[in-house]
Amino acid sequence: MTSLKVALLGLGTVGLGVFESITQRKEQIEGLIGRKIEISGVLIKNQVKSRDLHDGVFISKDFEEVITRKKPEVVIEAIGGIEPARTYIEYSLRNGCHVVSANKDCIARHGKELQKIARENGVRFVYEASVAGGIPVLRTLRELLAVNKVERLEAILNGTSNFILSMMRSEGASFTEALALAQQKGFAEQDPTNDIEGIDAFYKSMILSEWIYGDQPDWANVQVKGISGITLDEIRAAEKIGLRVKHLVSIDESLKVEITPKFVDSEHPLYSVENVNNAVLIKTDLLGDLTLIGAGAGAKPTASAIVEDLISLYLTLENLHFNIPKRADNSLGEEGAAENQEQTMLLFYENLSVQESAAIISDLEERGSVITYSEDESLGLSYVLFIGRNTDYSHPKLKNVYDAIVNNVISNAKQPIGV
Repeated sequence: MTSLKVALLGLGTVGLGVFESITQRKEQIEGLIGRKIEISGVLIKNQVKSRDLHDGVFISKDFEEVITRKKPEVVIEAIGGIEPARTYIEYSLRNGCHVVSANKDCIARHGKELQKIARENGVRFVYEASVAGGIPVLRTLRELLAVNKVERLEAILNGTSNFILSMMRSEGASFTEALALAQQKGFAEQDPTNDIEGIDAFYKSMILSEWIYGDQPDWANVQVKGISGITLDEIRAAEKIGLRVKHLVSIDESLKVEITPKFVDSEHPLYSVENVNNAVLIKTDLLGDLTLIGAGAGAKPTASAIVEDLISLYLTLENLHFNIPKRADNSLGEEGAAENQEQTMLLFYENLSVQESAAIISDLEERGSVITYSEDESLGLSYVLFIGRNTDYSHPKLKNVYDAIVNNVISNAKQPIGV
C-alpha cells in the first residue's frame, strides 16, 4: 500500500489525543482507507519538554520543517486560537494539503475564506470536531438532511458549562466548587472564561449558522450570556418546580442566534443531557425533530471527530474509484484497458446555475447512470455521483485516467473542480 503522510500541528490535550488515536488504531485506519498511515512530523511549542512518543517520530518547533521535510498529504491542526493557526492552515491548503481542524475560533472568523482557498487548490478543509466534540453534527446536516429544510436548531455546545450545571444540581456544589472540579478533571482550562461566559458556544454557533444557512448574523447583534452568574439557590428553586437550567444555543432561519442559560422542563429533549455531554436538537420541515447526543469535552471525543474526518477524506475521494483493476506498480492492467470498462466517479462542481446543472445531468445520463445529485449552498458546491463507461484508457496512471474520463464524458459541459 502507498503511504499516507500526516503532519500534526500541536501536541497539547487534543493533539496528543489525536496522536494516540492514530497510533493505537493504525491497522484499523489503514484497512479503511487502503493505505499505510505515517505521522510524518509533529509541530510542538517546547522542544525541551519530555514526551512519551515512540522512537522515530519527528518533532520540531519549526512549522516549515514539519511541512517540507516529508511533504505530508494531510495536515491536522490542533493548535487552537487564531494565529499562527490560520496562517498554517492557509499555507497547507495552498501547498496542496488537505487540512483537518477543530479550531472553532479560527473557523468561525475565517472558515469561508479558508474553504475558498481549499477549493481553488483542489483540496479539502474539514472541521467536524470544531462544533460539538464527538457528535457528527456537520456530517449529519450535510449528508442525511440534504433534502430537509432546517427551520431551527437548539443545542448544548459546551461540555464544561454543562458539567458545572450538572454538578451544581446533582451534588449541591457551588459554582466555584463545580468549576474547580471541572478544572481538576481536565474539562476546563486554567482560564475558563471562554467556556463559562459563552464565548466558546458563540464561535460554534457561528460555524453552525454558516453551515446551515450559508451566512452568519452580525456578531454585534448576537446575545451571549454565560453561566458564571447562576447560583445554587436558583438551581435548587428550579428543581423544586421540575425545571433544569441548561446553557443553550438557538439558531433559526432568520439568522437569529442566542446563547444563554434557559429553564427547560422534562418534556424538552435536552432536559436529561448531563455532565460533559453535548446535544443538538435539529428541527426540520420533513423529518421533524432529530436529537444528537454525545461527549463534548475532553481529548478523546475531539480526537475521535478529527480521526473520523481524516478517514472521510479518503472514503469519499479515493475509495469511490474502487473498481479500476491495478497492478502492483499502480498502472492499469489488461482488464483496466478494456473498452467500455464501467467507472464510478464523484464529480465536484463550483457555483452551478440551474441551466448548467441541467445540462451536466443530461449529458451524463446519455453515458451512464446519475446515482445522486446534491448541492451545498453554504460552500457553493454541487456533487454528482455517476456510474458510466469510459472510452479512453490510453493513459497508464490513474490520475490521468480520471482526467481522460472527465474530458470524454462531459467535454461540452462545465468542467468539475474535482473528481
